[in-house]
Amino acid sequence: MIKLTIGNVETLFKTRCLRFLENTSTQTIKCEPLQIPDDLKPHVDVVSLVYKSAHNLRKRFSWSPKYHGLAGRELRKEKSKEIRDFDCDTYSSPKCLRSLYNIPPAPSPPHVSSLGIYETAWTAWLPDDLDQFFERFQPGLKGQRPILQAIDGGYTQTDYKISPFNLESDLDFEYAMALTNATVVNLQVGDKYLLGDLNDMLAAFDVYYCGALDPSIDPIFPDDQPGGYNKSTDCGTLSPPKVVSISYAWPEVDFPPEYLQRQCLEFLKLGLMGVTVIAASGDTGTQSGTAPGTCIDKGTKQDSNYTTGMFSPQWPSGCPWVTSVGGTQFPIKPGNNSASTTNVSTPRTNEIAFNMELRSGGKLSSGGGFSNTMPMPNYQKEAVEAYLSREQEHISSLVRSGYLGDTNGPPNMRGFPDLSIIASSYLTVVDGELKSIHGTSASAVVFASMVAMVNEDRRRARKPPVGFINPILYANPEIFNDVTTGHNFGCGADPAFRAVKGWDAVTGLGSPDYIALHKMLTELP
Repeated sequence: MIKLTIGNVETLFKTRCLRFLENTSTQTIKCEPLQIPDDLKPHVDVVSLVYKSAHNLRKRFSWSPKYHGLAGRELRKEKSKEIRDFDCDTYSSPKCLRSLYNIPPAPSPPHVSSLGIYETAWTAWLPDDLDQFFERFQPGLKGQRPILQAIDGGYTQTDYKISPFNLESDLDFEYAMALTNATVVNLQVGDKYLLGDLNDMLAAFDVYYCGALDPSIDPIFPDDQPGGYNKSTDCGTLSPPKVVSISYAWPEVDFPPEYLQRQCLEFLKLGLMGVTVIAASGDTGTQSGTAPGTCIDKGTKQDSNYTTGMFSPQWPSGCPWVTSVGGTQFPIKPGNNSASTTNVSTPRTNEIAFNMELRSGGKLSSGGGFSNTMPMPNYQKEAVEAYLSREQEHISSLVRSGYLGDTNGPPNMRGFPDLSIIASSYLTVVDGELKSIHGTSASAVVFASMVAMVNEDRRRARKPPVGFINPILYANPEIFNDVTTGHNFGCGADPAFRAVKGWDAVTGLGSPDYIALHKMLTELP
């Protein structure tokens, strides 16, 4: 199953699709006959589009990978002559990120420490895109490529150059390779029919985890379809990279609690093995999935309402053994579009919470909130309770309005994100064109690159990789640029959670200063 936007379907199959409004909350999408490209006709038996109401999508459908924020991003072509890449006021680039967060230039060539980036089948970076990006922003990297580690087939395709296939991978690997001195690894999961998921990746890292795979949720191999992965599911076949970055987010409510709890424990095991797992918090505020995001129906407690209802937390950010990264941006200048209403910002870095109105009419904001499944871990209890105390009146109003569930008191569950990084206007070469992209998937990759650089310096000092880092982050909030302005939104609440002094459910502890982060982590045993 491949997820495409309406525009991609119209372009790829030379057709026209229309939306029909059935009632106030239900839409049906119908397309005219599809034209199959000539070179694909010998390989295609049937193409079936799901003409289902978005209000009544089957739960199983939502288990397919959801391209984190992709549908809602403002993918805008930029003219090179108009671009200033030396600061982050208008665009984000490797040079401005180094300046903003005090990240040193990455020495070349890559070193022993590793940074793995999770991708699913069909998504692929394009060699020409990498080289065009490097030629402009990091010339010494031109010609270099990530190392591909295929899991359960690790299918990539580069014949069809459209953003659903190339955008996320191009963004992830262009910035990871430009910012870090670690070896960057492409963890490609699934074959051309079964896209693979997080559990498939975890099983490849741990032979004992294969028994946790759920056939009703997880792709199971061998796949006997022509060209499918005809071997058994990869179990314990790979050693995990010392940093794993996940640019995708799924609605927590779509999975059974016991499934999430088992997967979360596996992330804990990785942490204890010296692996740092980092995940993007999402781009739809307190809603989940792809833009415009979905909410939990207050009556059925199911993820079935597109605009209003209970807050729907993202996964895997809701797992306390994952480091969740939210988003920030710069204050809005006159003429720019944004949902932010103030120019008061963090003193040193000038950041406010990520919250944007797109030219297309959509809205994005930093994913954040509280898990409905995972209890609050001890390491963040003091910081979160201070936030709930500062925001007591506002949080109480959200509880009374039903956004935070049935509890009569404040949330006592895992809060996320843990920290945040710029999520706006990343200059990225996609399908041969320089474009600007928003989203916390970029934020996660930037922070993962920082941790990978720290690991390399620890390796040189004959120290182990840092592994699970959340407790020490919360114990040292002074290393962060505290973001105290802005908010996220979702499910009818605007503002939903607000950025305040200290930890908050929009920007976490704030944005990291690399020099302070490096000093703290390299001094650990």
